[in-house]
Amino acid sequence: MSNDKPLRWARLLADVMTYVRLLGGFMLPFLAWEHSADALGRLVKINLLLWSTDAVDGKFARLSNTPSSWIGKRDIYVDTVMTIGTSLALVRAGFFPKAALGIWFCLCLIVYLIRPVATVMLAFMCPLQIALPVLALVHGCPEFNLYLLWLLIIAMVNRIRLKFVIENFINGLPETQKQWVLSWLPQWLRPTPQQREYFQKTQASDSAVVDTNGRGMSL
Repeated sequence: MSNDKPLRWARLLADVMTYVRLLGGFMLPFLAWEHSADALGRLVKINLLLWSTDAVDGKFARLSNTPSSWIGKRDIYVDTVMTIGTSLALVRAGFFPKAALGIWFCLCLIVYLIRPVATVMLAFMCPLQIALPVLALVHGCPEFNLYLLWLLIIAMVNRIRLKFVIENFINGLPETQKQWVLSWLPQWLRPTPQQREYFQKTQASDSAVVDTNGRGMSL
């Protein structure tokens, strides 16, 4: 951790943003949703607003020079709640089959109970997160272009963090699959020694903790 003076306000701001995302995930299914392109576009905009907190809370956490908070260590669970909340909103609006969501949730839960690694949680969230922009594209929502622009900006701003998310996902795979993925993963998607050193120095004050075993990851 840095020798700079701790900035409590930065830690508080990071935690508030994480709690806002958690609250938003819980509330999404209970909002008024109907089967229309307008409702789908509204869900896209709410999602972008809430996920934007995920893009910056870690930066404020590192800036704070304070130990990771309780909510900061559980960031990946907050992201899971957000993902489930969005999927339930799509179910309520009639854009996503309830049975498919239930089967996917139960399947991933069983796998997680057998192998409790972040990789399973990331695999669970990935297709559900992709569903929203795909549905927006299929139904001709102009918000799809907004989603693409937002994704491009986030990928540029958080490109280093993205590398560690990919690495954490790979580290949670069984050894055979892990080595296979690493055999073709391009170098530009892997953290550099300098980036790894930076994250190791700041992981005590950051909500993006990299675990070499893929366990207990907070992003």
